[in-house]
Amino acid sequence: MSIHVAIPTVVPTHPVVAELSAHLDAATARLLALIREFDARGGWNRRFRSCAEWLAWRVGLEPGAARERVRVARALGTLPQLAQALARGQVSYSKVRALTRVATPETEARLLAVARAGTAVHVELIVRGW
Repeated sequence: MSIHVAIPTVVPTHPVVAELSAHLDAATARLLALIREFDARGGWNRRFRSCAEWLAWRVGLEPGAARERVRVARALGTLPQLAQALARGQVSYSKVRALTRVATPETEARLLAVARAGTAVHVELIVRGW
């Protein structure tokens, strides 16, 4: 499947790329909220051992990636500032994924400031040293 986006030649492409990336992050936030709800309701437990196993089967994710999506989805349930920043396209999924490994409600605001100020690589380094 190919998607063609008409980009006027007089407009630099970098703002369009950034805008579309923000839209993808916002859509990912919605997807994670739905995964969290589906997991909490146990919609997967008729034929599967976990929500991640169901997700891997249903949407074709590699099992490790599916487990990570479910982990991040659950974590965002207790981290509303990170969830909102992702939903607004203000921070990337990569940054949020890293931050949810160490963030708590008490450290969330401070770590969100790190995400807004740094690159995904920078955020990963901060998380590894946290």
